[in-house]
Amino acid sequence: MYRLAGTGKTTSTNQLALELAKTHGKDAPPFDVVKVNLQRVVSIPGFIGCVHDAITTHPVKSLRRAAQRQIGVLEKEIGFDIKVIKGSVRSAATSPAQDGETLHAQLLALRSLSEHLVVVFDEFQRLRHCPGDPLAIIRSALLSSGANHVSLLFTGSIRNALKMMLESSHQPIFGEAAEMQLPAISHVDFLEYLDFQFQETAKPAEEAALNHLLNATRAHPRSTQQLAWECWAGTPPGHAVTLETVMRAHNRLVQTIERSEFASVLNVLMSGDEGEANEVRALQLLADRGGDKITSRPVASRYGFSSHSRVRPALVRLQGRGLVDERDGTWYIVDPLFGEWLRRASPLAERSMSETPSDN
Repeated sequence: MYRLAGTGKTTSTNQLALELAKTHGKDAPPFDVVKVNLQRVVSIPGFIGCVHDAITTHPVKSLRRAAQRQIGVLEKEIGFDIKVIKGSVRSAATSPAQDGETLHAQLLALRSLSEHLVVVFDEFQRLRHCPGDPLAIIRSALLSSGANHVSLLFTGSIRNALKMMLESSHQPIFGEAAEMQLPAISHVDFLEYLDFQFQETAKPAEEAALNHLLNATRAHPRSTQQLAWECWAGTPPGHAVTLETVMRAHNRLVQTIERSEFASVLNVLMSGDEGEANEVRALQLLADRGGDKITSRPVASRYGFSSHSRVRPALVRLQGRGLVDERDGTWYIVDPLFGEWLRRASPLAERSMSETPSDN
């Protein structure tokens, strides 16, 4: 199974691991969960290092020790230390074929760690640009005969990359996954969670402050966490988090976008061809007006599109970049702080009365 673009992956997988560790009945025994973070993978040796780190630092002692024993057996079979591949000791370079065989053997060893095993490949889309056909290796080692006791969870944050890897008939793991997307966290549920967390850390938050925080972040888990931390860090012990605290913290975070990767991506797009310029126009349109009426002819013309029919293709390309997404037919900018940064600088954004300078 896999989850497309969304939010809260880390929290969800951690909670899933806790739940799977419980016995849920005669036909639902506990599962061991191994999470492999692929965020920095650019090669098969990097993939090998990620799997090695995941199992040798596993929080469950029995599984960690079993992994260490399996690694010892594997190293005798392949004839050298895994640390050689990880680059911590000097050695002669191995060939891509040897690296592929080592990864395959490592994944075979991984599946022997438990009779009921769930392997989570986080940031799975990173393998899209990894040479050496890692998807075929995963299929052979973890989706073949003898791996019926292994379940895989692929999580990632760029929809088109995941769809390409899992829904294209040209890919090795085509047809092996079911699509899932995490539901949005409701405003009330998130408010209660934040209220409890602030209260438990001796920095209670006012109701108005919490509502403004969630409205500013659209309850996006990562941005909400960022803003909540900024508010918490800016509040002395024993004092309350106020509406003013949240507003100041939100302004600080939005202003930091100026020096972020978002600004860099935007600058690259603005220096590109007409298609990339349309992506910038689509971003600005979403930031200013939301994603309900994206194909309105008057609106598209106001933002410089030569035709309203060019808006949706631009959004699809932005979706592939992980900057926008679509839920229930409505497009939106994934990171609300980025969207607010764009909106504040736009001459076409609709302003509230509080944002309009007075004549006094």
